[in-house]
Amino acid sequence: RPRVSLVMPTPVAVNVYDLHEYNDYAFLLGVGIFHSGLEVHGREYAFGGHDHASSGIFETSPREAPAPARFRSSVIVGYTDLTPDEVGNLVAEFDQSFHGNQYHLLERNCNVFVEALCFELTGAAPPAWVNRLARVAVAANQCAPCILPASVRAVASIPSAPATQNGNGNALEMRDALESEDDDAPLLREPRRAAMSKLSNRNGR
Repeated sequence: RPRVSLVMPTPVAVNVYDLHEYNDYAFLLGVGIFHSGLEVHGREYAFGGHDHASSGIFETSPREAPAPARFRSSVIVGYTDLTPDEVGNLVAEFDQSFHGNQYHLLERNCNVFVEALCFELTGAAPPAWVNRLARVAVAANQCAPCILPASVRAVASIPSAPATQNGNGNALEMRDALESEDDDAPLLREPRRAAMSKLSNRNGR
């Protein structure tokens, strides 16, 4: 008789944070300036920028991203059968694809990381509104850059650093479809406050 697994699938949630007070109005239009992290097994994983060719992934307690992020909502995207250790190993595989010096405010930001990890764990994507404003800015810069503020055009014109290829390449490719320096540094276990401050400064807070 085949064994029946008694392990219950674990929910995978995307925690979304406001980075600007304008979100209170912009959210009604389906856009906003958001930070996001992925919560699973009582941990939250996110991605931020720094100047080094090492992991930009960091871990916090759920719903406690560093300031100036302000928690808005949590969305359960799906479920995973992976254990906490297996999730940790999967996140570590993302290290080389998400170095801190590969961070790009529009094209490779925290929300892009969450999309890729979320797909690997659940086969589903976070709500489109979480990163919609960045996608709109990238598209507008390609088609009609004159409609964008100079500060946004400057960010959009900076080329995104190519990711190092590793085992999560399929997730990154699927993330693109849903949108229609090598280093062995370990996963960062403390949040990079400087990275969050950089986001705040660029967004006017």
